[in-house]
Amino acid sequence: MAAKNVRNVLLLLGLLVLLGVAIYQWMDYFRPLDIQLVHTIRPNSRYEASRPNRAGGRPRLPYQLTFSLNQPVRLKEVRVLPSALLATNRYGPGLWHMVSDSNSVPVRSIVYGQPIRGMRPKVRGAWAEPLDPGTEYTLLVEAVEGAAQYTFRTPDSLPRPR
Repeated sequence: MAAKNVRNVLLLLGLLVLLGVAIYQWMDYFRPLDIQLVHTIRPNSRYEASRPNRAGGRPRLPYQLTFSLNQPVRLKEVRVLPSALLATNRYGPGLWHMVSDSNSVPVRSIVYGQPIRGMRPKVRGAWAEPLDPGTEYTLLVEAVEGAAQYTFRTPDSLPRPR
């Protein structure tokens, strides 16, 4: 009689272990959320063609390219480069490359060419270069919460800085 009780308890424990493994594998409860991005391009109301540079030499672009994220993330690295360059050289020079030396502040949006709190340009004194109209670019984001790659295309009517 005692052997049947031990066998029943072991079968019940085995069933609970299998149920736990199934929940872990199929339900994705413990998987971190994906970082999702979307972009908008708007005219920059603060752009003056007669004064394209700010104090400190940072260029002011005639458009604002904003990337919105689906959740607040603590960024480690942000890089924008042409998609054609990414296809041949993943580690090629980017048009805009920001890195964090320590813990950055969680953000939900990034504006191309603008400083990000807690981050600095990878190359001292380097700022974002203007984007070409009708070109496909890729944004690479590395964060504490994970990594994301987002491909976008600039419109053909994108104004060029003077």
